[in-house]
Amino acid sequence: MRLLFLFLAGASIALAAPTIPADEHFQVEEIAGGFIDAMEIAVTPKGYVFVIERTGALKIVNPTSRETKDISTLDVEIRNKDFARECGLLGIALDPAFDKNQWLYLYYSPKGKARHQISRFTFTGSSITDEKVLLEVKQDPEENTCHEGGSLAFGPNGCLYLSTGDNTCPFKSSGSAPLDESENRKWYDAQRTAANTNDLRGKILRIKPTPDGGYDIPEGNLFKEGTAKTRPEIYVMGCRNPYRISVDQKNSFLYWGQVGPDAGKDSSRGPRGYDEINQARKPGNFGWPYFSADNKPYADYDFVTKKGTDKFDPAKPINNSANNTGLTELPPAQPAFWFYPRASACAGPVYYDDQYPDSDTKFPKSFDSSLIAYDWTSNWIRLIKLDQKGDIISNEPWLSKFRFVHLNDLEMGPKGELYILEYGSKWYDGKNGKLKRVTYSKEPKEIEVPATDPRMVGLPENHPGSTLIGGSTCLACHMAKDKSIGPSYKDVAKKYKNDDKAIEMLAEKILKGGVGVWGQQPMPPHPQHNIEETLQMVEAILEVK
Repeated sequence: MRLLFLFLAGASIALAAPTIPADEHFQVEEIAGGFIDAMEIAVTPKGYVFVIERTGALKIVNPTSRETKDISTLDVEIRNKDFARECGLLGIALDPAFDKNQWLYLYYSPKGKARHQISRFTFTGSSITDEKVLLEVKQDPEENTCHEGGSLAFGPNGCLYLSTGDNTCPFKSSGSAPLDESENRKWYDAQRTAANTNDLRGKILRIKPTPDGGYDIPEGNLFKEGTAKTRPEIYVMGCRNPYRISVDQKNSFLYWGQVGPDAGKDSSRGPRGYDEINQARKPGNFGWPYFSADNKPYADYDFVTKKGTDKFDPAKPINNSANNTGLTELPPAQPAFWFYPRASACAGPVYYDDQYPDSDTKFPKSFDSSLIAYDWTSNWIRLIKLDQKGDIISNEPWLSKFRFVHLNDLEMGPKGELYILEYGSKWYDGKNGKLKRVTYSKEPKEIEVPATDPRMVGLPENHPGSTLIGGSTCLACHMAKDKSIGPSYKDVAKKYKNDDKAIEMLAEKILKGGVGVWGQQPMPPHPQHNIEETLQMVEAILEVK
């Protein structure tokens, strides 16, 4: 609850809300499992669920029989140099006329190519054929770049939306904005991508697929087709890593989660790290890497002299980077719809009661006009109630009595049921991704929750430090017995078992962050805790056998 309070402390909204039923009125069932780095799902009009894995696998699940079939495996590039791995098969969407044409769209990284692409395929029932490449997005795979986005979604007007990350290395900027314009340092400058009107990265694109496998530019994108130094596919710019997106199927409002930077506190360079849930009712610039949250500005920092100058102006952001190939003067920056201290924000569907008139298991009336938001790192789900204009009425936790492991995609089914895709325990190469289904019951039922989070098996039970770890963001990168993107707690305990000064040193490191002991993957700071709490966490870690 402490972590949740800290999240909400960064938000500038009222939280009074209509009462939603207790969690006991909802059933969360596992439908399928054993997925490797499970990325995104797409639900057919008949209720079957496509699941994609980062490794290139496309599968389909029958929720009734709970049978999973392998459909195809694309030859994808999944690893960059060193530790960065945000490529592969990233996104899936079904054509609005899927029942008739059986077209599906995949966003993936072709093997051996420095790019991602949207391709349209025809589903035969047992395989996919007839690939048509619609759109290619450049990718710089060098110098530990990451943030590739990759979420696909159709709007009610037949437009296809694609999220793309800034494809920049964030690990040399001390958790602040990556604005390094030094010679041969383009990989550390998000001005070349997210703030570049002539680049497709760090954006959400909007195109209109055509029957021949190409696409048109719909009216109303950010830049009119033919405008010099711009790309007409851009709908939203100024994004760091818009990992999961959704489109309101009634009014075409676009929603996305913006995964924020790692800074643990405000500094002369700019704000601490914040995550954002964003809403675009029309095209716009959402500020990265010049602004965060409610347009909190960064300083124009010189990475050679180590000095910052004036902070950027949200009313008139200027991109003077030597790595910029687009316009110098950018559209005004738009503030976040909702924001909170850094984790891994994602946007799910907007639920409307009248879209499921004949369902007995759809959600209650109080869910009507609610955006379902969630967080990959902290594993919470929230209902953000919207008024007719799209403004926030309320923001409430939901399903908090259930346990989830890295929520990675949420999609509505044809009967008003919600499908949840869990990525799995490990950061890379995990094999326990799961597909779950949420339905509503007017009569409450006892909640059956696994006794132990698989990532915590090995930590001492009933230890206050274990409890703190379970409620923190630590489990995003660490497991008790197995290595994830960070070392296992078992290996940490082994390394420091004879070091009398280890407890104090590690407790400070959790608070302030660090890099270098276990490789070049940095550990972000955890300012939501105090030193007494991190000391307890370290004590629990050092007890892992």
